Amino acid sequence: MSSLEEEIAQGQNSEGRVRRGLQRFRRWTGHHPLLRIVYKTVVTIAGVTLVLLGIAMLVLPGPGWLAIFLGLGVLGTEFHWAHRLNQRAKRLVLRGWRWWLARTADGRHRRALAGPGNLVPGPRHLRTPGI
Repeated sequence: MSSLEEEIAQGQNSEGRVRRGLQRFRRWTGHHPLLRIVYKTVVTIAGVTLVLLGIAMLVLPGPGWLAIFLGLGVLGTEFHWAHRLNQRAKRLVLRGWRWWLARTADGRHRRALAGPGNLVPGPRHLRTPGI
């Protein structure tokens, strides 16, 4: 399992303190309808804000995709459609990550089989061609 897959699996672990606290808070708000509405409104505003900021950061400097996925994660705590969308996005990212690892490993393997060739040792910026 790659480090990205391990991080995603760790994030989905339901044994964390934050997740347990959030579950206790949800159970408590279940007995208080007004607090439940306030909680759902705050989660919706926070999630939509993160997604919109992430979309803006796709063209502005900043971690756009990270903010989008974080916003979907926040929305996914209350809305099933956002949770399903986030799960689909994770599957696509993992598929792309595995493809990239296989592609780079294949390239390293081909270069290793080709041998050193005319490589010059040392950092690239200090190499002088033709010497």
